[in-house]
Amino acid sequence: MIMANLKFILLQFCIIVTLYQLATCLAEEQSVLPQTGTLQPPESQSDTEAIQSPRQQCTNSIHGVPGIPGIPGSPGPVGAPGLKGNDGQVGPMGFKGDIGPPGENGEKGSPGSKGDKGDYGANGQMGQKGVQGKPGPKGVQGDLGQKGSTGQSGPTGPKGQQGPPGQQGQKGDKGHAGEIQHPSRMAFSVVRTSSLGPVSSHTTVIYNKVYSNVGNGYSSSTGKFTCSVSGVYFFMISGMRIYSYSTNMYICLMKNNEKLPCVYVDDTGGRKYGAASTSVIIDLEEGDEVWVRLGNGYALYSDSDEYASFTGYLLHENS
Repeated sequence: MIMANLKFILLQFCIIVTLYQLATCLAEEQSVLPQTGTLQPPESQSDTEAIQSPRQQCTNSIHGVPGIPGIPGSPGPVGAPGLKGNDGQVGPMGFKGDIGPPGENGEKGSPGSKGDKGDYGANGQMGQKGVQGKPGPKGVQGDLGQKGSTGQSGPTGPKGQQGPPGQQGQKGDKGHAGEIQHPSRMAFSVVRTSSLGPVSSHTTVIYNKVYSNVGNGYSSSTGKFTCSVSGVYFFMISGMRIYSYSTNMYICLMKNNEKLPCVYVDDTGGRKYGAASTSVIIDLEEGDEVWVRLGNGYALYSDSDEYASFTGYLLHENS
């Protein structure tokens, strides 16, 4: 295989040498020709021989017939590799091919084995208790209804005729002395020695300590005063709120189911303590009840210093 390659290389070399010699002869021939580009006829035989073309001279006398190619020489050493050429420019991106049809669905895999049960997480810390919102503003008390008009008096009947005076009777015996009639007395004064609330609904305030109860109108079991003598009465209540209670105070005097004056204390202005009182003069009939109501969602503070009180008494009896 190696010898065949060497012979091929030698043959190529000989062909190159021959072509080079022919090219040289042609160049010499062109240089001998006259400059006008026309040949003059020869005057004699000797002149004809003298002006043979360089090609003939190269063929007949100068070069001669090429000889048999010699034995090729041993190949030379392999030359060092040439430098790497610069990278060619990137060609334009081809058009995006069409989307192929979707492949067939693979077989459904078998379900995996059930994992081990995880440990229970630790209990989280209890969140902080939210701040209780402030109660809404107290509503405006409605106006009292107008007093109905007095009905018209009926017609006066005819006056009867006066009869004749009777005869004067005999003087009677002196009678026994009668009992002195004293006006009725009704009065009470009670206090509460403990706090109440916050309550989830309207609640009657019961005052557990009684200072006086003239006429036994106040009941310490129900917290209500029941009128047994019709007349005009005076009533007064007082209450307190402290900072340790986040709930405000709202109490009202009540006549049966009718709301009378109220007192309200909140933490406006950041004050820690607050107390209030109110009073009223009203007309009562026998059987009417007067009591104190603590509003829904509010609290009344008191302790052994007796900050919560309820007082009432009769001013004068109806005739």
